[in-house]
Amino acid sequence: MRVSEFKPRPVAGRHQPVIALVGCDGSGKSTVGAALLELLQAERPTAFCHLGKQAGNLERTLAPLPFIGPYVTGKARKENGRIQSGKKAGVLAAVSGFVLSMRRVFRFVLMRYRHERGLTILTDRYPQNVVPGPMDGPTLANLNRDGVLLRLFSRVERGLYGRMACFRPDVVIRLNVDLETALQRKPDHVPFKLARKIDDLARLEFAGAPIVDIDGTEPLEQVLEQAEETVRKVLALYPCSGQSSGADDPPHVGLKGYRAGRLVSLVGCDGSGKSSISQYLVQHFSETRPAVYGYLGLGSGDLGRRIGALPFIGPALEKKLNRKAKKARTKGEKMPGMMTGLVLFVFSLVRMRRFLRVRRAVEKGFLVVTDRYPQVEIPGQCDGPGLSAAYSHNPLIRLLAHLEKGIYQRIAEFRPDLVIRLNVDADTAYGRKPDHDLEALRVKTELMPKLNFNHAPLVEVDARQSYEAVQQEVLDLLKKHGIA
Repeated sequence: MRVSEFKPRPVAGRHQPVIALVGCDGSGKSTVGAALLELLQAERPTAFCHLGKQAGNLERTLAPLPFIGPYVTGKARKENGRIQSGKKAGVLAAVSGFVLSMRRVFRFVLMRYRHERGLTILTDRYPQNVVPGPMDGPTLANLNRDGVLLRLFSRVERGLYGRMACFRPDVVIRLNVDLETALQRKPDHVPFKLARKIDDLARLEFAGAPIVDIDGTEPLEQVLEQAEETVRKVLALYPCSGQSSGADDPPHVGLKGYRAGRLVSLVGCDGSGKSSISQYLVQHFSETRPAVYGYLGLGSGDLGRRIGALPFIGPALEKKLNRKAKKARTKGEKMPGMMTGLVLFVFSLVRMRRFLRVRRAVEKGFLVVTDRYPQVEIPGQCDGPGLSAAYSHNPLIRLLAHLEKGIYQRIAEFRPDLVIRLNVDADTAYGRKPDHDLEALRVKTELMPKLNFNHAPLVEVDARQSYEAVQQEVLDLLKKHGIA
């Protein structure tokens, strides 16, 4: 596609972009890459990664050396003649090809490590598993040689290339040149190899990544202009550290310094539509910016209902568990045993782990939409601390309750940028969730309006409306608060 047709979309779960430059030798990858690297490094931390095998460069580097140079040059010419004529490749070509492929794998792993540490990645070349051969594809599958050992190593190589290819770039910039231009720029290169690369280049795919085609024979200024425009379109989707998600949005203060992303939390009684609306929002915003869904509930109710569905013992076991859970979350009741306290504490640890994933995503620049949000104002109910409602004389339970309260206070300190409270009455909620306990729903609908979530910005939505009406109202509220 042309640059004007390119409409980038963020890759799910990614907080910084990966941009790949591909093209035949002599297409201008190094020159364009140097200019793009300067552009990227001016805006954010960026790593430049060469993902080629560089077999030709190694040969040209060794050629001037005495003794070894003529030997390497002679062997290379002999192998090139074999490949061009379709003859059986030598053992040395197979071994060196596999070793150089492993070198590429090592470089790719290093690139992934840098990307995981928060760096934007710009690559010269990118491995692919569609077309074997010199255009960054598997080497052994391209050789006219057979044997049990070679087939084994070829299978290993194809598997590694397949795994590398699954990590697709945000965009591939393909620089196209003709053979005459490539030879003028690289007169020391082998013509038939350049011709093969030019033919293979048009057939390459990169796991569905968008490919922007640029004519590398045009003047350098025009090539750079198109490449920079492509890169800027991708950068707009990934705010850098300390920068907000929208161009006009102010930075947001989190627990440590500034937040790069936004946090929106949907809260409400069961049956208010939290899960459906939050998942819709993530799907809606993922088309234009990095967005992820976060579930911050315990999931204990769903677990109990699954237990109740078990044959024979299920209903009785569910009834017993519900009775213990009700006592544990009722103020003034006694905590029903050590095991109940330990289970509740483990659930809180699971919730903390989910929260840490949400916070990391926000700090990396994602828009995070959560289903529920923990609070410390009302223990035992509405996502509050589970061990602070009922009393216990057991010193271990009291210690766990103290630790749990600290966990919830830490979570509450990280306030959402916007809390959307979906209000619904108990009868409507029960109509939507007939497998829930009506009395428990009544308690939740009474307590929910009392929460302020550490005085986070909060808006109310009447969730008794149709799903489409609630969905549109939520989108309008996000737009009003500068998040959409």
